[in-house]
Amino acid sequence: MTITPALLLLLLIFLRVLGMIGTAPVISNAQIPVWFKIGFALFLALIIDSTLTKQQSFQWSHGLDFPHFIILALIETLTGIAIGLIANTTFAITQFAGELLDQQVGFSIVSLISPGMVSPTGLLSNFYYIVFAVWFLSINGHYVVVLAIMQSFQVIPIGHAILFSGSLGKLFLDALIELMTMGLQLAAPVLIALFLTNVSLAVASKAVTQINVFSVGLPLTLLIGLLFIGMLLPDIVGSLQSIVLAMENDLNHLLGVLRSG
Repeated sequence: MTITPALLLLLLIFLRVLGMIGTAPVISNAQIPVWFKIGFALFLALIIDSTLTKQQSFQWSHGLDFPHFIILALIETLTGIAIGLIANTTFAITQFAGELLDQQVGFSIVSLISPGMVSPTGLLSNFYYIVFAVWFLSINGHYVVVLAIMQSFQVIPIGHAILFSGSLGKLFLDALIELMTMGLQLAAPVLIALFLTNVSLAVASKAVTQINVFSVGLPLTLLIGLLFIGMLLPDIVGSLQSIVLAMENDLNHLLGVLRSG
C-alpha cells in the first residue's frame, strides 16, 4: 500500500497535537484513558488538516523520503510537547504554592496517592490543584490550550519550528522563574501569618518558660494555616486570573520563538 503525501501530512499534524495533549494541563491527567487522548488528538488533527490552505499543503505534493519524515516527526512531537509544558506551568504554580504551605502547616509528612499524579502529593498541594482545575475548566481555560495548538499551525508550518535555540531555553528558564515567583505570591499571605505565629510562639516561650512550644505550636500552626486558607480562598480568584493571563502570554511568546528562533 502506498502512503500518500496527504496521509503523511495528517500524521505529522497528529504527532504535534498528541505531544501537546500528553503534556497539557487537565487532559494529560493519568486518570484520562490513553485511547481517549489518542482519539481526541486524531479528531483535532483532522480538523486542523481540513483548515490548512493549499499553499501550506503544496510542499507535500511530492512526498518525503523516510529519513526526512523521521526528522520532521521528531520536530513536530517536540513542538507539541513544548506547547503543552508551557501551558502546564499554570498548574505547577498552584502545586508549588501548595507544597510551600504543606511544609509550613505541617502536612509535609502526609502524602496522598493521587490517581491523577505520577508521584504522591501533599494535602494542600492536591487541594490547590483541584480548586484551580475546577476553576480553569469553568472559565473554559482548556479552550485556550486547544486554540494555541491550532494556531501554531498557522504561525509555524510543518517542519519549520526552531527548537534548538538560546531563545527557547531562555523562555523555559523565564517560565520556571515565573512559576516560583507566582507560586510564592499565591502562598505569601498564609506564609506571613504562619511566620508571625511562629515568632509569637518564640516570644511566648521566652516569657513563659513552662510552655511546651512543641505541643502547642503544631496544633496552633495547623489551626492558623487552615483558618487563613479558608478565609483567603474567595479572594484567590484574582491570583488565578493573573496565572491564566501569564499562560496566554507565555504561549504567544513560545509560538514567536519557535517561528523565528
